[in-house]
Amino acid sequence: MRDENPLLDKDGQPYSRVNFKHNKQKALCSLKGVLTGVICDQKLKPSELLYLESWLNDNEFLQDDADTADLLDAIGDVLNDRMITDEEHEDIFCLLEDVIAYKTLDDSKCKDHMNVLIGILKGITADADINDAEVLFFKKWLSENPDIANIWPVPKLTEKLDQILLDRVITSEERKDLYQLVTMLIGNDFSETGDAADSPTQSFDNIMNITHKDKCFCFTGKFKQLKRVQLEDKAKSLGAVIAKKIPTLSTDYVVVGSLSSRDWLYSSHGLKIQHAKKMQESGHHISIISEDQWLASL
Repeated sequence: MRDENPLLDKDGQPYSRVNFKHNKQKALCSLKGVLTGVICDQKLKPSELLYLESWLNDNEFLQDDADTADLLDAIGDVLNDRMITDEEHEDIFCLLEDVIAYKTLDDSKCKDHMNVLIGILKGITADADINDAEVLFFKKWLSENPDIANIWPVPKLTEKLDQILLDRVITSEERKDLYQLVTMLIGNDFSETGDAADSPTQSFDNIMNITHKDKCFCFTGKFKQLKRVQLEDKAKSLGAVIAKKIPTLSTDYVVVGSLSSRDWLYSSHGLKIQHAKKMQESGHHISIISEDQWLASL
């Protein structure tokens, strides 16, 4: 029987009930991560509260969440005069800690830990900086969650952190490099865009010549220019073969849309990108490119 009152997204489109459950869980894990990242250095800045307000308002899967409503009310009160008094800092800091500690959330699966991690990355970069306390917290958190140690992009992040901490001195240049890596992986720099919406990872390969004849293409994400089927038809007209599911050994290119997909496994990427990254780590020749890179090759 058709649901007479289906759940609608912000564009007025009905959700798949299966995907709604997954996306709600993803949003809750991201919330835990973002809050954790924002307060992990024991400080709150107006820019972090602005990010948090924007992120909470944008996340359609948290609009009926009581904790989200409380957080938005508290943040709104603090930001009215664009200043944070000591008392306001203590009150809102305690509220964030309480939501993290007491939120009912089963985040025991690897995919949930990954979404918490991506949330943490968003939280620690919300103020356009990563300080020493955040670097040390980040390293500790990764060591306490070994179940995701081999899932991209964790190995890349771990390698960077190990390099930074090798001499026990964290330089400003190292913090800057880590910040650039993190914002590339999560696909957004809030200080530049002012937009806290989920974005696709910007971890793309630098490919000079993209050819289509007898090459296999896999498209993922949401595309800003045309619908995915139209892009696939265009690639086929140039002699390409299209892979509909996850990349295989015969796949040459994964083309990532400029907008993240609501139904991706993670807030910054899905299984197609995840699988392609794993294939690259294993030595397979597969290129991950952006929508803009692909369009420029036509």
